[in-house]
Amino acid sequence: MTSKKKKALIISTSILVLAFLIISVVVGYLVYDGSVGSEQTIKNENVMEVFSNRENKPLEKLKKYKHENIMIDSPQNGYKIETMFIKSNKETENTVILVHGIESYYYEYLEKAFEYLERGYNVVLYNQRHTGNTGGDDYTFGLYERYDLDNVAKYVKQKYPNGLLGAHGHSMGAATVVMHSKINEKNKYVDFYIADSPYHEMSDAIRLGIEDKNIPLLPVGYARAMGNIYTKVKSGFSYDEVKPYEAVQNITVPMFLIHGKEDKVCSPESSKIIYDNIPHNNKELWLVDNVQHVNAYDKVGDEYFDRIINFINNKVVTNK
Repeated sequence: MTSKKKKALIISTSILVLAFLIISVVVGYLVYDGSVGSEQTIKNENVMEVFSNRENKPLEKLKKYKHENIMIDSPQNGYKIETMFIKSNKETENTVILVHGIESYYYEYLEKAFEYLERGYNVVLYNQRHTGNTGGDDYTFGLYERYDLDNVAKYVKQKYPNGLLGAHGHSMGAATVVMHSKINEKNKYVDFYIADSPYHEMSDAIRLGIEDKNIPLLPVGYARAMGNIYTKVKSGFSYDEVKPYEAVQNITVPMFLIHGKEDKVCSPESSKIIYDNIPHNNKELWLVDNVQHVNAYDKVGDEYFDRIINFINNKVVTNK
């Protein structure tokens, strides 16, 4: 091979390598931007207008209950958590913390809050990190969010030390409550968990998100790997650090898992895996027919909360 050909080969190879690196960075950014780096759907400045105009008028219904807004310290994460405490009109010390999912906002769970309030539970809503006036520059899919939940739970337990305390999460919020169950074993602020549509590991949630985009000629494994590298560099953690199914392997607190059989965002298999890893029998798994991602309540109505209350009575109260 002549020196000219060698030089041309080196140049062309260098161009290909550089192009691959640029493409990899772009792909990594896009995966990051669609997951860890995404933003809440409703901007802070539009929240009141949007929820005031909702057909079911959740902010009007909220006026029927005593409620207060508080900011709770999260020292592990170095910020405050925007929180709302809603008192049931029925005298009770029992409380449920509702935990929203990615890109959501705590007002989205007012309708579920009303269901608990009417059943004799106080309700705490809070904005997860990177949402509303809660701090945090990104979502960590439950890794750092679990410490926020722990601080909210601590606040409630100090307020009502003799009351039952549950944590009910949806999607990423469900993964947050499952991840929290491990650190909860130290102080046991939370007495029971309801996890609606969790993922069993972050890597699988990212995979499903990439597949849903259905981008031609983009290998899912490659995109996920680039997203993982970008996340590690940008946010300082990797997908392998977020494995909710591992968090439950030594827990003693009851857990109820709910998952739609038609869920394409978080596979129902994830709830099965988490359920199988819980070492005790105070657990329940409900796979709901004809239900997609976190819409079981919308589909089955009263049965949703009837089953939850039955679970609390049979698996929590009787074992206290």
